[in-house]
Parts: sequence; C-alpha cells; structure tokens
Amino acid sequence: MDMMNQIRSNLAAANPARLLDFLQNFNFTNMNDLRNLSGLILGAVITGIATVVIYAQFFDNRKIADRVVNAAIGDASKVVHRPGDPPIPPPTEIVSLRIYPIKSCRGFEVDATRLRKTGLLLDRNWMFISKSDRNFMTIRSNPSMTLIDTAVITEGGEQMLEVSVHGTTGRVVIPAFPSKEWLEANTKLSTVKIWEEKTDAYEYGDDINKIFSDFFNQEVALVYKGPQARNININGREDLYGKAQNHHFADVMSLQVASEASMKDLNKRLKSIPGSDQLTIERFRPNIIVKGRDDHPWEEDTWKRIRISTTLEDEEAIYVIDLDVVARCARCQVPNVNPDTAAKHEKQPWNELMKFRRVDQGGPAKYKPCFGMMCVPKNEGKVAVGGTLEVLETTDKHLYNTRAFKDL
Repeated sequence: MDMMNQIRSNLAAANPARLLDFLQNFNFTNMNDLRNLSGLILGAVITGIATVVIYAQFFDNRKIADRVVNAAIGDASKVVHRPGDPPIPPPTEIVSLRIYPIKSCRGFEVDATRLRKTGLLLDRNWMFISKSDRNFMTIRSNPSMTLIDTAVITEGGEQMLEVSVHGTTGRVVIPAFPSKEWLEANTKLSTVKIWEEKTDAYEYGDDINKIFSDFFNQEVALVYKGPQARNININGREDLYGKAQNHHFADVMSLQVASEASMKDLNKRLKSIPGSDQLTIERFRPNIIVKGRDDHPWEEDTWKRIRISTTLEDEEAIYVIDLDVVARCARCQVPNVNPDTAAKHEKQPWNELMKFRRVDQGGPAKYKPCFGMMCVPKNEGKVAVGGTLEVLETTDKHLYNTRAFKDL
C-alpha cells in the first residue's frame, strides 16, 4: 500500500461518524461496551500519531528529494555490464581534491568545491605566456614553474587569488572571480596560443607581471581565459565524443581522476630502485583522487562511466554527478619534477612507468606510459572529500585519441 492509501485507511479506521454512532448506543454498565470504547479511543490515538509520522516522513523525504540536485536520469545512467566486460569494482571514496588555478604552477587541496563541465572551480583558469611568441608556458620546458604558489584568500570581503614566488617576498593578489567589468578595466583581451591552437585571454598589465618576468628572466604575462570556447581534445573532441564541450587552459580535458591504490603500487616498485624517491600524487597533477583497492591497482583503466555522489548534511543536499571516462591519461616527464624543489630526476618515475604502464596503443600513447583517467562531466554540482565514486560501466577498449566513446 502506498503512503497516501495508508493515510486514507488510517483516517477511515478513526472515522468520527463511527465513533459517534457507538457513543449514542453506549451502556456504561456493560463491560463489553467499556472495553470497545477503550479500544476505539486507543485506535484513534495510534492512528493519529501514525498519520502525523507518515506525513512528516513524506514531507521530509520530499524536501530531501527536492534538494537532490543534478541527479542522473535516463537509461544511460544505469549500471551496465555486458558479457565479457571487465568486472565492475565496488564503490570507492574520494580522498583528495586538488585545484591548479594557474597552468603548470603549484596548486592546493580543498575539502569541497564545485564541479562544472569545464572542470573543478578555478582549475586552470589562468596561465603564463611568453610575450615574445604569445605561446603558453609549461612545466615541461620550465620546471621552475612549480615554484609559483597559489592560494585563495579573502581581502575586503572578496575572494582573491594570491600568487607568490616560493622562497621570496614576490606576491600579487587578483580577484579569484573577476567580473567582466573588472577585466575590461584592468586587463586587455588578446590572442594567445596553447598547443598550436589560438584562443582568447585577458592579459594582465606590467604591475602584475613584473615579479614573474624577473623570476623567469624573460618577458611573460599572466592571462585569464576569455569568453571564446576552447573545446576539449583527444577522445573528448566532438567527432569522437559526439558533442562539443569547452574548458579552460587544461591540456586536453576538463578533469583527471586518479587512484591512491595505483600511486601506492608505483611507489612500491620505485622503492626497490636505488636513487628513487617516494612520490606524492601531486606529481601527476590530478583533480580528484580516490582511494581504490590496494589489491587491485590500475583498475581505473577499465572505467567507462562513473558517478560521484556527495552528501552535504549542512545543506541537507545530495549531489549526484555522472562522468564519461573517455581516455587514459598519457604521461610526459612532468612527474619527474619534484614540485617542492623544481629539480627534475633524470630517470624516475618515467623509466619505471615505461616498463609496465604502456597499456594504450592509441596514437602517441603507444610511446608513453599512462596514469589516471580523463573525464568529461555530464552535469554539474558540488563534490567533497568523503564522497563516493561508483563505476557504472567498464570497457577494455580505450584507445587514446583514436576511438569514439560510443565504440568503447
């Protein structure tokens, strides 16, 4: 019986007309009538209490349901497991969220943030360019970029991005969420290049750029992504993913998810190699890190669709976000750079990864190791450490920069 039918039944059992009819014929000297009266009164009280409880549960559940934002719907959101697919692993926990406001510079951890289709809030919204060729700067060719620190602070009641040079007094503070009016008054809209692709960007002035030009010993400019759409690439480009999705200054994709269990497995292998350091997952610059299973490292290779569920009790809200896992992340030698010192190891972890992580035969990934998975958020909402990642579908057909998502 559904909830409303149950309420109707309870009300019928406590029908006032039934009680009135009984009282008109009631005999106080008849013990059976006394017992029946007691039963009717008790039944009415119990029914009233039950009805109140049911209504309370109904409205409480409806309230929670109303606050379940971004809930995934449709057949494509269900768990799918075809014969021959890799097994679906059990749900796992989000253990870290990392944001890198300026491309190739130092990021920071947060307990909770908002995930947009363009990536985590503030992630890769800025980057440095060389003024001589208008091209983006990257840690690949300039490891010292990891010595530029970022933090979000509050000044004058406004959230600001603090950018500083590690080990120096050099520091600038700019709005973390600049308005169009602020950008038009304090920057100039210009054209920049990233991976041979031109896009627009708001360029900051010399008052902001001087300490960074001095640090890099060349003329550079800090830029903020402009309004022009810059679409995700590799397996996320429109012809392979099936639709266009824009993002900011990340290399190719909105979001990278990595596994703590896989990081542990790599460190266990490195431990037996003389001269190798134990690494933090920051070396790989992922956005979302999940716990994973220590006895099943690298099982993220088989993810095709995943779901992140986050319960925020202070908001009485549940956020459910679905993501398509479109490709493995083919790595360069950036993880060889120590983010604390900017020193680049000659061999590790690149050499060790090349021994056992050349797991994708698509395009340039044939010649590179893989770590982490590249994802496209299908909807938006909040995520927090402690949230749950559930795998909805698996595949053994990932092929970097080659295979369409519908064919996985």
